[in-house]
Amino acid sequence: MKTRTAFIAALALLFSCNNAPISGKDLSTLGFYSSPETIMAALEAGPKGYHEHFMLGLAYKKEKKYKESILHFANSCFKTHRNLKLRLFPQPVYHFLKGFHLKSDYYDDAAYEIAGLFSLYNEHSYAAKFIGLISSRHSALYRDGQFLKSKSLAAIGNDADALSVLEKIRADFKDQDSQMMAYLRIGSLLEKKSDYSGALDNFFKVLAADARGWQATTASRHVAQIMEKNPRKLNFEENLLFAKALYYAEQYNKCISVLHTLKPEKPVNHEIDRLLVMALTHDAPDGAVELLISQYSGDAVLHADLLKAHADELWAMNRKNMALPVYQQIIKTGSEPQAHVSLKRVALFMEERKLPGYEQYLLDYKSKYTDDYAGHFLWLLARNTIRVHNTDRALQYLEESVSTYPAGSHSDECRFWLHKIYSKGGNRQAAEKTARDMIIINPDSPYTWLLIKQLSERYSMPDLANEYRKAADEKNNDAAVFYHALLFIKEKSIRKRTARLADLYLPDVGRYRDLENRIRRMKTSSRYGGVLKNVEKYFIVGHTAGINREMKLVPKTEESLKDKYIALTHYSKKYNYAFLEVFSCLKLLKLSGLKENIILMPEEFTTILFPKPFGDCVTRYGADYSLDENILYALMKAESLFKHNAISSAGATGLMQLMPGTAKGIARAVRLNQYDLTDPCTSIRLGAHYIAGLIREFKGNFQYMVAAYNAGAGNVTKWKERLPNDDMDYFTEFTPFIETRYYILRTGKFFTQYDLIHHETHDPQ
Repeated sequence: MKTRTAFIAALALLFSCNNAPISGKDLSTLGFYSSPETIMAALEAGPKGYHEHFMLGLAYKKEKKYKESILHFANSCFKTHRNLKLRLFPQPVYHFLKGFHLKSDYYDDAAYEIAGLFSLYNEHSYAAKFIGLISSRHSALYRDGQFLKSKSLAAIGNDADALSVLEKIRADFKDQDSQMMAYLRIGSLLEKKSDYSGALDNFFKVLAADARGWQATTASRHVAQIMEKNPRKLNFEENLLFAKALYYAEQYNKCISVLHTLKPEKPVNHEIDRLLVMALTHDAPDGAVELLISQYSGDAVLHADLLKAHADELWAMNRKNMALPVYQQIIKTGSEPQAHVSLKRVALFMEERKLPGYEQYLLDYKSKYTDDYAGHFLWLLARNTIRVHNTDRALQYLEESVSTYPAGSHSDECRFWLHKIYSKGGNRQAAEKTARDMIIINPDSPYTWLLIKQLSERYSMPDLANEYRKAADEKNNDAAVFYHALLFIKEKSIRKRTARLADLYLPDVGRYRDLENRIRRMKTSSRYGGVLKNVEKYFIVGHTAGINREMKLVPKTEESLKDKYIALTHYSKKYNYAFLEVFSCLKLLKLSGLKENIILMPEEFTTILFPKPFGDCVTRYGADYSLDENILYALMKAESLFKHNAISSAGATGLMQLMPGTAKGIARAVRLNQYDLTDPCTSIRLGAHYIAGLIREFKGNFQYMVAAYNAGAGNVTKWKERLPNDDMDYFTEFTPFIETRYYILRTGKFFTQYDLIHHETHDPQ
């Protein structure tokens, strides 16, 4: 008995000692944020466990140094067993992996990677054998391994076994992506075997599942090739699927040809003609679309639907001025729901460009419809009257909007300006009620945080404390939350804020607490909990591709998605992956029907939404440029949500989203000859230099600095001359670029919130 106990204890010690990476938690940071060269330089010289070897395998693979990659993957397979002199040929590597040793967490991953690398050397027989070493559990890794195995078997002419593997994938994995990929591969194999009928059947199954994706584009290309060489008469449904896939693959001329073959069979068919209108809009002589649509003039609803299909295509092609009269024609028909959608689009387009008559379109919409856009359009009417200082008219629109749509998507903007107008007019009671409503209904709005900051300056701390205690004792929750929020921003104490939560009898306080508890304990409820726990090994080494691969298998049901984001938030926080931590938490809040309300959240929840990654770099360059660290974090969150390799459509790159030209000039100024904008510290360094320069240029004005960071200092200088600068709220609201307006507000909110949450552990510059 003693011998057995001693053996179990020794085994437990072995597992505990060898599960920890030699380099500690820094491995995750290295994996998530570093280039392959940096990873190799950091890990090659030091002691290596299986975590380090797996990371080196990934790094060498990215650098296309495949032999070194195979060596490190092989040495990541076991907890303690290594062979750094392993002969890098298929047979010795295979025998090494077959050895009787304690497998590491990365054994299956390593076998899959090695199989893929040997397949590059055309060692397909061994590639299939390596895949055979992977444990058969329900994971995306296992599925992808089986796809690779089928490809390898086909490469050596074993088509029958390759097809058998694909059929098993189809039976085991029911998600749409796996099914479509299996059908696509089966179709390709059957086409290779000259079984064109079977190939077409499988390609059409891809198109039936989703005619829009890349799989459908590939399938439609194969269908076209087969039909050209070995034509088969397609039935009506197959031709229509083929035409749809060609349309989404932007093969408009081919799509039109296929649809024309269907016209004799069904001369008047709305589905065919709708697709034909969409394709002809891209590729047809003048008048062809109008002629086709005119055939439906006797049916108001179908006629309006075809007109809308035509207008929508023009809009998507960025030919909006051509689409506008078509939408206006639809509005005149009064046919629903086409007129509803068309009026919305026309009103927004004309208001944005201030085209003559836009006010009437906004008024018509809010008179006819009662959805959220009606509240939005009332805000736009109010905003345009505020611009010309017609506050009486603005007040009418604002009051109508918040009374009719109290929780509308633009109710925060309405309330902010209502408060300003009430305050300026001396209506203190209405102003305070509006502010209370805003804090209760719009707690996540940048406008709310701007107002809270302004209001806090009008109250003394003792007065706020007395009003809060009175409201709490009377169980007047709205008033208590109002004074609680003002105290929070006045005291800058997350601890005092947390202590007051016990006084507030609000359901959301408990819901936030429960959700934070589920995140902290990784408490899942769906049957995918086990799968989600298995991704921790990828977080340990910062293997983003592994995380993404496994997450794609999680179904899109509400329960499963909640579990997915609980797991991603939990592990991202644990392993310092700030982007995924914040992104997943925001998704989880939305799924749970909760707003981003740091006034009521548990303290631990606020630090998830407002992390402080790259602390050494932020502290260093914050000090070098005399910047408050929270300004850097606020801009980082607003710019990239902490995604170090983010690249915008305009080319802005990295955490601080610097344009390459701007970065080049800053690098020259700081004498940095070589740099990588996706490196976090480099981005922070160059961004800090740029921010410090803008602060000097605009004499410490936060709004001007932030606007200049987003839109350029030259634009801000022009806007200052054009817009009155005695009211920064007015400057922000009427900044010509919509993106810059919300950027100023969002960054200001983040700066305020970072200062509140981390103030007690932070020494601002």
